[in-house]
Amino acid sequence: MTFLNNILSGLGLSSGASPDDMAATTTEAVISAPPAPPTCSWTDHSTGPCKLVVINHRGSPVQLVWLSYDGAEQVYNVLESGAETHQDTYSTHVWELKDEDGKRLVQYAGPSAKLYVTSAGVTIVGTPPPPPADAPGPSGSGAAGSS
Repeated sequence: MTFLNNILSGLGLSSGASPDDMAATTTEAVISAPPAPPTCSWTDHSTGPCKLVVINHRGSPVQLVWLSYDGAEQVYNVLESGAETHQDTYSTHVWELKDEDGKRLVQYAGPSAKLYVTSAGVTIVGTPPPPPADAPGPSGSGAAGSS
């Protein structure tokens, strides 16, 4: 819970903030960037299991869409307003949330996270910050601890 509180505190929110408050604070950064094409592929061997939790407070349905490795879209779920879903996946799998007209609201690939969808946009909570530049890499080597 401390990790989540640290994230919320960094956003100027308390753990008692509503999803609408969080979206109003962070949506601009999330949705102002142009959509990026999928960047993951089946050749990326750094994948690991994770879970996405999508909570829809938008006031209208949203689609949870998985992008296959060749870019084909597969709708996994349609969430009515007020609905929540838990999707088991892998960190390199690319997911999109789309509105009822098929417009992309957000694209996500990464570790376990909660995606709050509101009329103001999408807020992603639970994404850890990147490791420090001197942190050891996956092989255990790196600037930290090197001799």
